[in-house]
Amino acid sequence: MSSSDTSSSSSNHKSIAVTATVVGLLTGIALATYGLRLRDRERLRQATSRIRKSLQPGQRYALGPSFLRPKKRETVLIIGAGAYGTAMAYTAAINHHEVILYMRDAAQCECINTKGYNPKYIGEDYPLAPERNKVRGICTPAELQVLLTQQQDLIVILALPCQLTPKWCASHKDWIRPDTLLVSTAKGLYMETKQLIGHAILDALDRAEQPLCFLSGPGFALDIVKGDPTTVVVASDRLVQAVRIQKLMSHSQRFRVYTSHDPVGVQLGGALKNPLAVGAGMIAGMGYGINTLSAVITRASSELCDLCVAMGGDPATIHGLSGIGDLMLTCFSPKSRNQQCGQRLMKGERINDILQEMTVEGVATAQVAMAYAEMCGLDLPLFGMVHSLLNETVKPSQAVELLMGRPLKLETTPH
Repeated sequence: MSSSDTSSSSSNHKSIAVTATVVGLLTGIALATYGLRLRDRERLRQATSRIRKSLQPGQRYALGPSFLRPKKRETVLIIGAGAYGTAMAYTAAINHHEVILYMRDAAQCECINTKGYNPKYIGEDYPLAPERNKVRGICTPAELQVLLTQQQDLIVILALPCQLTPKWCASHKDWIRPDTLLVSTAKGLYMETKQLIGHAILDALDRAEQPLCFLSGPGFALDIVKGDPTTVVVASDRLVQAVRIQKLMSHSQRFRVYTSHDPVGVQLGGALKNPLAVGAGMIAGMGYGINTLSAVITRASSELCDLCVAMGGDPATIHGLSGIGDLMLTCFSPKSRNQQCGQRLMKGERINDILQEMTVEGVATAQVAMAYAEMCGLDLPLFGMVHSLLNETVKPSQAVELLMGRPLKLETTPH
């Protein structure tokens, strides 16, 4: 064998040895990485198990990938075929639930059942038969009684004006089963007894343990039906009930529902922004611009938070969808009936004439809000001014000076 052959053979052996070393090193790294991943996966599993044990049943139910969560086709009865009731019917229907919409108008009901749209609200451009899952309309007390008394696991969405909701519940309490889950979409305070709408509903039913949720947040009915991405919040004392509604209504592209276990805060946020939105309309009606509107909304959010805390709500809730989110929607949008009311008042129209044309929750809520403020010993100048302008105890020409001329102070004060 020549010296060149010996040199070539030696080089090959060295190359093989280096290759084997590299392969062994890479294999070792891969095995070590795999072992670390198994360790981390086990640690994560143990941590998740500990977390699950500390959660309430409703929170545990909501945890985990959506494909692992139980799917169930619910039966949903919506009381009230107004704009928002129609939007709720549409949203539940696109999630393939059985949806029944109750109204008193027989002609409206016939149009929904035969032509597939609500002729009074939303209109024929947005049919109530999304993805071939048609919404069924009913209009007779007999049909309503059968559903309420005989349907197991029924969900009832109360899409009625705030001041009518407790009265409807009182007149139908013998039909409503004690285990039926009720969902209130009303954003207001009950004027007759100066109560939160939830307390008024439970008093009307004469039972304290009725399952009850509150759906609130920035969502105009037409935009929901158009498919604009919308987020809302649903609250309940029992989070499992809120999660049930979250799963019922959420849609991956159109409608996202968050849950909350602060029903007091969600109710107050949804209700108390209404008189503040009337005030925003008053600003526009007086001819003031965005500087004034921004200042009022910012200070109003502080008053809203103060009153919420005093009434037992969580300030974090007011910083969310049912508080600041809904406040911005109703104050900035010309679609808001509260804002329209404020503008029209400043242009000389009478409040009674406006209320005959449309429901304006902020008018009644302003009175209850001031009663709450007095009860809690709070100074809420913006709420007070809206209330005074609605009751004509202050003239619009005096409003700015009374607010801007108040004693100077720190911007923020501790709760």
